[in-house]
Amino acid sequence: MNLRRTTGAVVGIVVVASLAAASPAGAQDPAARDQLAGRPQTVTLLTGDEVQVVGGKVAGVRMAAGRETRRVWRYELNHHQHVVPTDVVPMLRANRLDERLFDVTELLDQGLDDASTATVPLILQGAVPVSGERKASGRGLAVLDAPKDGSAWREMTTARAATGKVWLNGHVEPLLEDSVPQVGAPQAWAAGFTGTGATVAVLDTGYDATHPDLANVVVGERDFTGEGIADTVGHGTHVASTVAGSGAASDGRRRGVAPGAKLLVGKVLGEFGGTEADIIAGMQWAVDQGADVVSMSLGTNGTSDGTDLMSQTLDELSDTTGTLFVVAAGNAGARESIGSPGAADRALTVGSVTKDDELSSFSSQGPRSGDFGLKPEIAAPGSDIIAARAEGTFPDSSVDEYYTQLSGTSMATPHVAGAAAILAGEHPDWTGSQLKDALVGSAKRLPGIDTLAQGAGRLDVARAVRQQVRAEGVLAFGEAWAGEADTVAGKVAYANDGDTPVTLDVNLRTNHDVFTVDSPRVTVPAHGNAAVTVSAHVPHKRIGDVTGALVATSGEVTLTTPLTASLPGEKHTLTVRTVDRDDTPDAALIAVQDERTGLAQAVFADSDTTAFTVPTGTYRVLGQVADFTAPNDTLFVLPTGKVDKDTELVVDTRRGREITSGVDDPDARAQLAGGLGVLSEVGGGAASVARGGNVSRDAKLYTIGSPRMNGVRLGYFGYWTRPFATVRVDGRDGFEAEDIYVSTYPRLDGTVTGEIAHVGHGERESIDAAGEVRGKIAVIAATGPDDPTNPSEQQLQDAVALLAERGAKLVLSNYNPQYSAPNPPALPLPVIMVFNLRDLQEMVARTANGPVTATVTGRVNSPVAYFLADVVTGRIPAGHAFRFARGDLGMIDRELVDTLPDKRYRYQIATWSADGFVANGDVELDWPHHRTDYVSPVAALGVYGDAGYTDEGAFGSEVTLPMTVKRGETRHVRMFGAPFGPELTTGPTSRQDGTVVPVAYRQHDKLVLAIPMFADADPADASFYDTTNHGSTVVRGDGVEIGRRDDIAGLGTFTLPSGPGTYTVVADAERQASLLLEPALSTRTSARWTVHTRAGTGERVALPFLDVRWSLPLDDHNRAGTGTLTGGLTVATQPGVTAREVRSVSVEVSYDEGATWRKATVTPRGDRFDVRIPGGGTSGGYASLRASATDGAGNAVTETVVRAYATR
Repeated sequence: MNLRRTTGAVVGIVVVASLAAASPAGAQDPAARDQLAGRPQTVTLLTGDEVQVVGGKVAGVRMAAGRETRRVWRYELNHHQHVVPTDVVPMLRANRLDERLFDVTELLDQGLDDASTATVPLILQGAVPVSGERKASGRGLAVLDAPKDGSAWREMTTARAATGKVWLNGHVEPLLEDSVPQVGAPQAWAAGFTGTGATVAVLDTGYDATHPDLANVVVGERDFTGEGIADTVGHGTHVASTVAGSGAASDGRRRGVAPGAKLLVGKVLGEFGGTEADIIAGMQWAVDQGADVVSMSLGTNGTSDGTDLMSQTLDELSDTTGTLFVVAAGNAGARESIGSPGAADRALTVGSVTKDDELSSFSSQGPRSGDFGLKPEIAAPGSDIIAARAEGTFPDSSVDEYYTQLSGTSMATPHVAGAAAILAGEHPDWTGSQLKDALVGSAKRLPGIDTLAQGAGRLDVARAVRQQVRAEGVLAFGEAWAGEADTVAGKVAYANDGDTPVTLDVNLRTNHDVFTVDSPRVTVPAHGNAAVTVSAHVPHKRIGDVTGALVATSGEVTLTTPLTASLPGEKHTLTVRTVDRDDTPDAALIAVQDERTGLAQAVFADSDTTAFTVPTGTYRVLGQVADFTAPNDTLFVLPTGKVDKDTELVVDTRRGREITSGVDDPDARAQLAGGLGVLSEVGGGAASVARGGNVSRDAKLYTIGSPRMNGVRLGYFGYWTRPFATVRVDGRDGFEAEDIYVSTYPRLDGTVTGEIAHVGHGERESIDAAGEVRGKIAVIAATGPDDPTNPSEQQLQDAVALLAERGAKLVLSNYNPQYSAPNPPALPLPVIMVFNLRDLQEMVARTANGPVTATVTGRVNSPVAYFLADVVTGRIPAGHAFRFARGDLGMIDRELVDTLPDKRYRYQIATWSADGFVANGDVELDWPHHRTDYVSPVAALGVYGDAGYTDEGAFGSEVTLPMTVKRGETRHVRMFGAPFGPELTTGPTSRQDGTVVPVAYRQHDKLVLAIPMFADADPADASFYDTTNHGSTVVRGDGVEIGRRDDIAGLGTFTLPSGPGTYTVVADAERQASLLLEPALSTRTSARWTVHTRAGTGERVALPFLDVRWSLPLDDHNRAGTGTLTGGLTVATQPGVTAREVRSVSVEVSYDEGATWRKATVTPRGDRFDVRIPGGGTSGGYASLRASATDGAGNAVTETVVRAYATR
């Protein structure tokens, strides 16, 4: 479905495939990348607003300091999550902002989460008044890495002269996943055409200048990455040799397609990929150097409609210079997944086939999103391609010292670039357009593969060289609506470069009979042109996508012109009209979803009517109408019925009824986390709109009732606690302030009553004007939601210090004076943030009539938390009361153990999900802490804890794996409980294929490890692999070392001998000191595993690694007395492996960090073992543990933890 809107700003008009990020080779171990995939992530937008993401879904939004009263549009369309602050919408409408800057899924795919980068990479086009260190990038562009503090956004929105556009400087990657004879190159060589005289620019990861196959081939080079031209990745060397390698290292057997061509090498991708700005600069350099052909085995993960900056640049350079750009289609393996710059009109975009001429499973397919443009135009071999190996790269796929075997459309692309060089050498006067036509028209059409996957067919350079007739162009009719024309037509032109006329027999080979050709035969004169006309009948009934080819033949001549058209049937206007509650202008987010396909688009409505162009069908309209003055929101999902004529749907918000919520704990208050969302799943697609935060007195939520509809759900999520602070205005008509948030230190622990003193924005002048503040409660607040004043953290901290000096008791503010620092110093006064600005303004307003007192009560921790969820399915009710009773909830008895030697707060994020919805709440806590979490039985709750806030290098992070708790059930969780050691728990979900990845597995002959070496003792928790720890990993077979890694423990990929075998894996890890503190516990861990493995297969097979998990009665600081300690342990086999009976277990203890060991008593008890550890050591010391176990199959482990727990 291609919905088209006739008014307003379209923000999502196309299908977007869900793409996994494919990291550049060598950037990160695959298992480590997957291990990181399950971690809660934060993505800070250009505006400075933080988006919390769990499992790829937006779970919450925390607005930046000074923007707390701003609102956001939050929605999901076509597998992409979007968060758009309302003040961004005008610039999006004006086409001054790249929409990708607010596509959270895209930002994550680009590696722009906060753990990966502290900046937002931008390309500035035209007049964009933003300060900072700019880097000129040619073509009137500038590159800027904008800090994530929102400063760049503030400059953009306050400068009046801004007329340019701000693009995301997106991440670009090498598209990595007996080919030369397969494409007919030897026949071209035999005819005397090897590419001599042609120059090909390879824009990639550089090249290995010492490789024999590239000696005397490269005639020019330039590095755009700052890393130097040397290829430390290996991708560029492989690609370059496929184009024009001599094959010298293989006695000529592994020559490139055009061994007579010369190469220009532009390094635009580094070890971790590259940027769009560098790609654009490389393209300009290539044409300036006179390249006939530019090979680009790279691209973005997201789809493109060809209007992005890289695609525009490619088209402009092609038109002005005549250079042919050959570009990889991509490795998404899905329909309509062509990225940039392959989406460019002038690009020759290349898909991949196997050596058996079958479609490679990874090859991206068309059509181009947005206009049904034909992409790719051609295919070439891209599976299991052997070509030059840069020194030291691709050890796991190497064939020998000089060659490696790789797969991907990256490998297909240089085959076509080399073929283009052969033609350019044969026809030096041809333009890039003529080269493209000759290659596409001569391609071999492959049976059983759709045109949208192979284009014209598989490259056949022998035919391209041999044939004297060319077919010019492709024929993509795009979208043709019934009623606009009965037929659409296009010409297919043929050019004869020979000295004799050629008569062609013309035949249509399509998947539908709508196409006709005006003549079955055409004669093309010598050195002349002729054409036939292909017409497509446009029926009133929706046909959908029709594809095929026009094939013209004459003896050995075969010319193929690919054909595509989209025939949606009759066109109708669907008008959505919103009616507000009180005749005030409202803003709205309106989405229309096709019930047949599930595809959707969304629009920020700028008036009360929004029009969409749709084919005949049935649709759902969902969205959110926002009253920013109240502020109230109305959510809805409404059916259109069958749309077979122009139709209007009225969204009358006056029909909306209020959503309320509550829990039967009178001391609990709703926190800022949670929210309400509507979700529609139909036709294999999903669309959703959500409003974050809890309802409050001044921020009401409404829903409009709907009839029953399959796949429609209303989800409520609430996070309630006994709050860290309550603020109550005393006296007549007193009230309790809402939206209270506490994240500063010190925390208020007790009750303060005092008179309100308004001190403006905290300026010294305002504090002076307030007069006597001793014993009072100071209020620092904005004057209203549009107040442009945004005091800096330092200004606020200075104000708090001055107020403390003058005797104030505490501060109430809608600004946060400790927003950015992870472990800030304590303030001299408690600061309570009141994000309900109306409440703060009401306090201030009342002081005009005399003194006003307030009572503020604070606590350090809440003994309870409520994670509430309820989902109404099959319809959207007209309002709803979500009420929860403690007796209907499950309970988690949660211990948060202190791991640090000094008193510091910790960071915790709770995530709970139910039936397609997800929410999260974050809170800083003083640990140790013991809390009861009440959980709705429909929800799965997981908790992410970070011991030491952001300082994971020393202290690590843990996640309580998502668990459901039945009504009345109690489960126990102990986070950061010692001993910390190796862990083989349930693996993470792969970002590539969605399956669980074992932390130790074999696939083919590769042993892949990603074993966390410092995980806590609770099996309900999972640890993340932390690459900041040092150590080594050694693999041996039959006593012979077969693999080693000396930089890190428990992580790596190792090559095993073929067939079954028994192997020993030894991992030794040392926990490093952080910038703040030296870790006290588990400073070193080691494990020695003996495992038996069968011969490898293509599947990931979990191996029988044994895992020792302790259960010791330690206190909330991970300490025990110096006497005998009685506890337990279990010996588990890695999940995914059939466990064998444990035959033997032994345990030893050391009180001198491993210098001497004493045996402990071990007694079997069911599926666990009781352990009696002899006493020893001294108060303030440590105990180390060593445990060994063997199962009935001979798999074994010896695990040692130095400083396993402390003694008191």
